[in-house]
Amino acid sequence: MHARVITFPGNHVKEVVKFLNNLDKKGFKEAKGSYVLADPNNEKTMTVTLWDTKDALDASMPAAEEVANQIAKDITGMPPKIEVYEVAHQS
Repeated sequence: MHARVITFPGNHVKEVVKFLNNLDKKGFKEAKGSYVLADPNNEKTMTVTLWDTKDALDASMPAAEEVANQIAKDITGMPPKIEVYEVAHQS
């Protein structure tokens, strides 16, 4: 399993969730789950998307970059940070 984590500066969780709820998800059909995390103390919002394979994650990367850049343009005004991880443990 693999995960993509996109971090957006600022406490914009409501706006990010609204944006994602209205998103055409065709570029993310193979995702096994997604989450939006909020850290109001450090003023950042994160999305976590899970994928069975690295190939599926990689195939969705152009769509994810487009969405992240659109959120940065429309909501946060600051560039996102995109990271990819291998899930080492799940329970």
